[in-house]
Amino acid sequence: MQELRQFQADRSLIALRRAAVDDNKIQGFVLGSSDQLVLLQYVYDLNVDGLMILRTHDISKIECSKTEVFQRQRLADEGLLSKVRFDYAVNLNDWRSAFEGLRGEHSIFILECELIEEPDFAIGRIQDTGEEEVRIQHFTGAGNWLEEPVQFKYNDITSCQVGTNYANVYQRFFERNAP
Repeated sequence: MQELRQFQADRSLIALRRAAVDDNKIQGFVLGSSDQLVLLQYVYDLNVDGLMILRTHDISKIECSKTEVFQRQRLADEGLLSKVRFDYAVNLNDWRSAFEGLRGEHSIFILECELIEEPDFAIGRIQDTGEEEVRIQHFTGAGNWLEEPVQFKYNDITSCQVGTNYANVYQRFFERNAP
């Protein structure tokens, strides 16, 4: 998508909408994109909050309104733009490539399948990436690892998050409480 590439080059804060997925807009800076996926430096409540990958075909609207221009300046004024890794690169040809690229730096992944009959969510460590699916060893909200990994088909995954405050809090918990 040429529009995404231009917003990336301009380092614009943008808002994405995914009308078929949810009613909320997602704000971020475009760090990379392909015909399949877009990588964002996620911005939540005027805070730089990890990386998010979304499927491009779910995107119904991309904008850089006066709100995004204003909020980008607030992020700059707060010194938060230095947290944005505008040079971050990962292969976005498909989910498998993206996961493999992220695994070197991130251990806790949040995967969502928002459009299947019973929407699914998992947080944990990617065990392996197959031809058509990914297996993730996941844990509960209480920090208990489940024995059996869950499998998500790539075609069902709508988003992936890494390095968010939510994931990082669990990561630090596991590091402090390693057996």
